[in-house]
Amino acid sequence: MKITIKYVLVSALAVGASVGCEQPPTNVDAARATPPPVSAPQTPRPPATPQNPEDAMPRIRAEEAIRMVRAGEAVVIDVRGSDAYKITHTKGALDFPLDRLEQGDFTGLPRDKRIIAYCT
Repeated sequence: MKITIKYVLVSALAVGASVGCEQPPTNVDAARATPPPVSAPQTPRPPATPQNPEDAMPRIRAEEAIRMVRAGEAVVIDVRGSDAYKITHTKGALDFPLDRLEQGDFTGLPRDKRIIAYCT
């Protein structure tokens, strides 16, 4: 009889456990079981071209630069660096290395004239 009671208890526990494992899914389980909605296939986008800060700078023709400098409306700065400036530079250009500009050092540049920078 003791064996039968043990068997019945073990069987009841096994049935209870298997029924407990077969419970209907909760809201969380249902959300996990639901596949995501299928969207229409999208055309792949081409990779974005990196924006070069220099592309945003206005360009000027040499003739216009010469006219502006002669009229006192602009100054020309050579941003290549002092070594390159010492070898050769545009007549009248100021030696003003690019790293100074990048650091925000505009000391010596006029505020009332257009600044024309060149590096070639």
